[in-house]
Amino acid sequence: MSPRLPLWRRLRRRLWYLVARGVLVAVAALPPPAGRRLCRGLARGALHLRRSDRQRARANLARVYAGRPQAWREGLLADAADALGDGAHAALTCERHAAADFAAVRQEPGPDGRTLLALLEDLRAEGRGVLLVTAHLGCWELLAAWLARRLGEAAVVTGAVRNPPVDRLLQERRRRLGLQVLPRDGGARPLLRALDAGLVVGVLVDQNTRVASAALPFLGHPAPTPLGPARIACRRGIPVVPAALIRQGGHWVARHTGVLRPAAGEDARGLATRANQALGELILRNPAQWVWFHDRWNDEAVAAGAAPADDAG
Repeated sequence: MSPRLPLWRRLRRRLWYLVARGVLVAVAALPPPAGRRLCRGLARGALHLRRSDRQRARANLARVYAGRPQAWREGLLADAADALGDGAHAALTCERHAAADFAAVRQEPGPDGRTLLALLEDLRAEGRGVLLVTAHLGCWELLAAWLARRLGEAAVVTGAVRNPPVDRLLQERRRRLGLQVLPRDGGARPLLRALDAGLVVGVLVDQNTRVASAALPFLGHPAPTPLGPARIACRRGIPVVPAALIRQGGHWVARHTGVLRPAAGEDARGLATRANQALGELILRNPAQWVWFHDRWNDEAVAAGAAPADDAG
């Protein structure tokens, strides 16, 4: 049995749950332009108040865009806060988008001329599931909900929010939108079952997490990269599709970089490296819509090898 949390921590969790509920209700009640302005304002306020996140974003931008003037990077940081607000608004109003049958979502043909949905349907027709790898770019929540509607069902691998009531709130909304929720700490078995059932499974692979990882190139620099999805794809011959949903004008546009198939003799590191490169291409096309505030390049983890020796993949 887990030890009982101190009262102050229980009260803080309750407060954040009430804040989350309040923001959700407020955004859902407002007309879209006003709701988007509210979310942008909250994102800008967070950028102003959270000094550590602001410094981390500046360091990340300097790492990737070392040749750009500081003023240019500061402008991109401000744009990233606005884009984060836009993405948060879309995520909080997924049910409104669903009621409108996702009329705001468009598709852009990929390298082979197929849209994302056409590509996924062709791959599913091969009789197996598909791993859709994506990033915290644009609006990943809306992407998942849209895919669930268009494909009939989809699954997502998610981490747990440390505040259980907030976590339940988020996961219940995802399930109402037709998503099968696969906890990241639940092991590989639920993911394998979803793939065996022929589902498209969305996985976010662009953050430094506690899962087995390797230091692989990401936007030109080594970063801890989870190996689990690539390992499963290599062992099972599962196709991998890097994709994202990007805000463009008044719409959200689904983009992909084509299908990645495990090559003969390729290990998880090789496939994960190719997935990183594909996601990097999507990010560099839309840099303001990626979450620069995360500790993506954890130099200590990279120096330590980023993964236990038995997870070399």
